[in-house]
Amino acid sequence: MSAGNVPAGGRSKTFALAFGALMAAAGTAVMLLGALVPVFTYCSPLLASLFLLPVIDICGRRNAVLVWVVTSVLVLLIGADKEAAFFYLFFGWYPVAKDGLDRIGSKALRFLLKLLLFSTAAAAMYALTCYVLGIEEIIETFSESWWVNALFLAAIVFCMMLFDAALTRLAPRIQRLTEKIIKR
Repeated sequence: MSAGNVPAGGRSKTFALAFGALMAAAGTAVMLLGALVPVFTYCSPLLASLFLLPVIDICGRRNAVLVWVVTSVLVLLIGADKEAAFFYLFFGWYPVAKDGLDRIGSKALRFLLKLLLFSTAAAAMYALTCYVLGIEEIIETFSESWWVNALFLAAIVFCMMLFDAALTRLAPRIQRLTEKIIKR
């Protein structure tokens, strides 16, 4: 094998492709299983995004972004729960971006940037889901009053802040587990 076929870390491009496909399939399976129980609409996308962590560790951030794109497209095409698919589309990439955000020195600035990021993604997801795609159940639920909309958006942002804290604790554990399974 020539040196041009071996990326940093000593893994071949074929390994990175196969591992990324495996993680995309696992994330898609979690998303599809999440459609079976209505409460998993917002849980399954966050669980599916955890499959990006081993990809980041073994194959790099660029490949993790590709896995997120592939999983998003698959779930949008074949998933039964379109709301969960959009939640994954708008928030599933976060494990890839978290490390960069956590490098910001000021805790206050880091918190405000994450708050702005989550609020913007939630508002964009809500607008796309309701007004562009016209999912009637969501429009009916949120057309009652402004405070229901604000409460829903605040709940999504709060859950994403909790997910951020959970990722801080889970990422090293997933990295150790990945290293045990795939010996470097």
